[in-house]
Amino acid sequence: MKPIRIIFALFLSMTLICLLSCGDSESGSSDKTPQTSGETTSNTESSDSRFAFSVPDVEGNMHQFSDFVGKPLIINFWGTWCPPCRRELPDLKRIYSEFKPQGLEIIGLAVNDQPEKVKSFAGKEGLGWVMLIANREAATAFELGMGVPTTIFLDKDGKEITRAVGMRDYNYFKEQVQKIL
Repeated sequence: MKPIRIIFALFLSMTLICLLSCGDSESGSSDKTPQTSGETTSNTESSDSRFAFSVPDVEGNMHQFSDFVGKPLIINFWGTWCPPCRRELPDLKRIYSEFKPQGLEIIGLAVNDQPEKVKSFAGKEGLGWVMLIANREAATAFELGMGVPTTIFLDKDGKEITRAVGMRDYNYFKEQVQKIL
């Protein structure tokens, strides 16, 4: 009976890993545009309770998430271990370089990653935006649930305009950024 328990435990573990692993634009992806009511559409600045948490950067320094509200913002939940996440990074780099002069900020929230690995990867790839390490508070605040990459677009008031679960391309990012500028 013991081997059956081990096999069952392995099956459950693998199922959980699959559910939490990378999404892509072919399967498990979705666009979510918030409704006009509920916590995902609050449009107050730092008083929004969703932003009342801290996350560490790759150096271990804590940052109040509310510090980033006040400018158009892309929040990208990703991982160095996630192939779809890595494939969309060149398009995010292009978007950042094109729209940063207009005030756009990007925050990378690395999921299930080590800070030193994220720092090294971001340096090698030339990712110039803020790199933070996702924690439970951030995942809960942004209702992260269907895997990564998950990209959330917030206007300068902190109002979520849309989100995408799964890999996206430059044209998609550009269209969404134009909505939040």
